[in-house]
Amino acid sequence: MKLISLNIELNKHNLIILDFLKKEKADVICLQEILEEDFPFFNKELNLESVFQVCRYQRSPFYPQLIGKKQGVAIFSKNIINSGSVFYLGSKEDTTKPFDSVNFKKSEALVWANIKSSEGASFKFVTAQLPVTENGEVTPFQLEVLDSFLMKLDKLGELVLCGDINGPRGRETFDRLAKKYKDNIPPEYKTSLDQNLHRVKGLIYVVDGLFTTPNYKASNVRLIDGVSDHMAIVADIKKN
Repeated sequence: MKLISLNIELNKHNLIILDFLKKEKADVICLQEILEEDFPFFNKELNLESVFQVCRYQRSPFYPQLIGKKQGVAIFSKNIINSGSVFYLGSKEDTTKPFDSVNFKKSEALVWANIKSSEGASFKFVTAQLPVTENGEVTPFQLEVLDSFLMKLDKLGELVLCGDINGPRGRETFDRLAKKYKDNIPPEYKTSLDQNLHRVKGLIYVVDGLFTTPNYKASNVRLIDGVSDHMAIVADIKKN
């Protein structure tokens, strides 16, 4: 099955991304940082089955016009057998509270989907976006969230995990995932941040991941730029 995983940077590149996705014709598309208000647009244009979960409110001062908007993660495919979402920080209720609520706390969620291949086999895909840190440093909060994330993943069994790790390869957050699952991003890639489209120039970090449990094999893995501020991960996924 052909997979694409991409952090789309909210609504900055929607038309470019849509053209890219239609051209690539992947069997499974995993998107991070998709706005709730844009999910129907992608759903209609891609004409695929889907699962979407709001994770948090947009709060970044770098996108002042989008502060208060809800963003999340999504999976699109032709043959979704079943799907769901799991919060590993906060709860779904947190995403329904007013943006300026004094009781609002941070929340994070993953989405998963069992998808039937053309041969009739069932593949489990998971996508998520872990908390960002300034300059890619590891923080106690990020590791605490990672611990919760890993515990939730344990309950999902064999899987393909992709998304924005927000912790550079070579540092503890990414490497703890790579110790538990196979890291399928080829070592020759030194960054997954688009050097032209990312707002901060010169960041050479692999922060986007494609991980597999032993039941799955990823091949022909490549990173493609010119689509969003993060490079798109494209790969072929098979079962061992």
